[in-house]
Amino acid sequence: MGSTPDVKDKLFTVFMITILLLIVWAMFLLVLYLMSVLVIPLSISPHEPLVISVYRIGAALLILAAWIVGWHRLATFWLHRVLKRGGGHDTSGRDDSPG
Repeated sequence: MGSTPDVKDKLFTVFMITILLLIVWAMFLLVLYLMSVLVIPLSISPHEPLVISVYRIGAALLILAAWIVGWHRLATFWLHRVLKRGGGHDTSGRDDSPG
């Protein structure tokens, strides 16, 4: 009777969480690429001034921190949107709380 909407809601939720994970992985690969572009030249060029080396490492850490903050905000927004859709999975109106 009411199982079809529940199945559709659950499939939609799984699909949206899978999309979220794919986006986060793509962002992670981008961050790894940017960090490799900034940090790997440190080991290649021994005549680079110390200040530039420190700036490169600082920039890599800032990119990593921005990724963490961006991931957190994206996940919060995304999961809130998915979980608020239709008031959650339990649309039957029954109360499952103990007591």
